[in-house]
This record gives sequence, structure tokens and C-alpha cells, in this order.
Amino acid sequence: MITKWKYMNKPIVSVIVPNYNHARYLEQRLDSVFGQTYQNFEVIILDDCSTDNSLEVINRYKDNPHLSQIEPNKTNSGSVFKQWDKGFGMAKGEYIWIAESDDYCELNFMESLMRELIMHPKAVVAFSNYVKCDENSNIIARSKEWGSRCYNGKRFVRKRMACFCEIHNASGAIFKKSVLASVSKMYQTYQSTGDYQFWSEVAACGDVISVHKNLTYWRQSLQSVTGTKLSKGITAKEDRRVYEYIQDKYQLSFAERYMAYAKHIAYYRNAPYDSEEIRNEILSWWHDGYSHGKIDSFLLWFSGSMERHLGILL
Repeated sequence: MITKWKYMNKPIVSVIVPNYNHARYLEQRLDSVFGQTYQNFEVIILDDCSTDNSLEVINRYKDNPHLSQIEPNKTNSGSVFKQWDKGFGMAKGEYIWIAESDDYCELNFMESLMRELIMHPKAVVAFSNYVKCDENSNIIARSKEWGSRCYNGKRFVRKRMACFCEIHNASGAIFKKSVLASVSKMYQTYQSTGDYQFWSEVAACGDVISVHKNLTYWRQSLQSVTGTKLSKGITAKEDRRVYEYIQDKYQLSFAERYMAYAKHIAYYRNAPYDSEEIRNEILSWWHDGYSHGKIDSFLLWFSGSMERHLGILL
């Protein structure tokens, strides 16, 4: 049985729930937020001019004592990242959790991450593992669970974020609001991978905690906006843009560039595209003489093993 974990004088977490046409998932999402065992939080629900019955579902929670604001847009913003920024401006807490409206989580998610953040005062963000599920909440895949690690943020960006957006699921992260003063608005200029840009900048502001427990459920659909942008190659092009930002800012070593290329190629080789022409175009961007098949596979396996067992980022 999960009991409420009440905090005295512990940090307030502002939970931002950006929604657009996710009425189908909202009850599960909001129940998993309002039922958290960590009790010191406020909830800000943003609706981006949904055309379904989202507001009807949202209004069922209007009397919940944790609810701070319900903010419906009169016109659609066209960008979830603009909704993020709007929520940041409304947040009163010391920490922020972006709880995407089509995801859900374990009731001890916030407690688990806040314990780590409180124990590591230099940490600016903590994120958990996730379980992939489909539109009907059927489990597709589970991440491996193997404990928690705290890393220097700049090193984490060079060794992990250059390879891919290691904070895959925004719903699985909690970060310090204070870092927003050091994060540019560049993430709002992306169609698909603004989160990659955003988390790369956040992580560089302090230490990063990776909690390898399956605490969130990340809904996947090829028919979603995210799936469509992946299939058309938009995501891959924007990923390259973030990688180039990291490369320019941190002047990655040859080994760091090699690992980044290897991981991107491994993913994009098998991603679902609308055509083989798109696949070939994307792979040609990322090869640049770096890809060596079996060597890449071994290095990716070896670097993962070193991190899991020794906490070393290669």
C-alpha cells in the first residue's frame, strides 16, 4: 500500500500539464499526478484550444486543493514548447515537473526523484526510467532497472546528450526552476526536438541524477504528431541541429564525436520512415566516415556496461 509522504518545509514542485486533444488519457494522467505520495506540489493545467472534451475532464478536478490554475488558450499555439514556456512563467515552485497529458506515472514518482534532488543540492535535474506503452496502455517495452547515478552536468552533456536526448521522456524529469534563467528560448524554435535542446541546456547548469527505476509510462504512437515528424525525417534533421549546438559549445573530442555518430546511426538505421529516400538521406548526414558496424555495436554495449556497473561515462 502506497501512503502519502508529507513533507514539512520541503520544496514545492510546480506540475505543469500541457494538454491538446488528450481527453482520452486525461483522467489517468491527472489521477496519477494528484495521487502522488509527495504532497508539496501545485498543478497548472494548460489546454491548447482542444477540440475534444478535454476541458470537461479537466473541470472535474477544479476543486482539488493542489490545483493552482486551469489556463485554456482561445487559439491553438501550434507548439507544445510554447506551452512549456507559458507554464514556466506561471510556476510558483522551486522545482518543475512537465507531466505530459498522454503519459502517466507511478504514485511514488515525485517522491523518488525529490528524495534524490534533496540529497544532492548541486543537482539541477533528476529523471527516471520509463515503460513504453501504446494508446490502450498495453506495455510495449520496459527499461532495465539498476539503481541511481549522479553526474557532473557538463560531462553528462558531452558524453550522453551529444549521443542522443538521454532525457527521452519529459514526463519523467523534475528540474530546478532557477536554471531557466540560464536556458535560452532556442527550444521553442523546434517542431519536434525542442526537448533535446532544452534538456541539453538544463543539464549543463549543475549535476544530473539518473534514477533507473521504471516510474513513468510513455505513450507511443506512429500516428501521433511525434511519430509523423519522425517518419518524415524532421526529427532527424532537428537532432543534427542540437548535436551541432553541443559540438560548437563544448568542442567534442574525436572519441565523443565517434560515439555520438554511432548512436545516432544505430537509431536512424531502423527508424520508421515514409520512404527509403528519407532514410538514405538521413544516414548520409550521420555517417561522415564514422560508422563501422560491429565496432560501433561493441562500443555502445561497452559504454553502457561501464555506466551501469561502475557509474563511468565513457
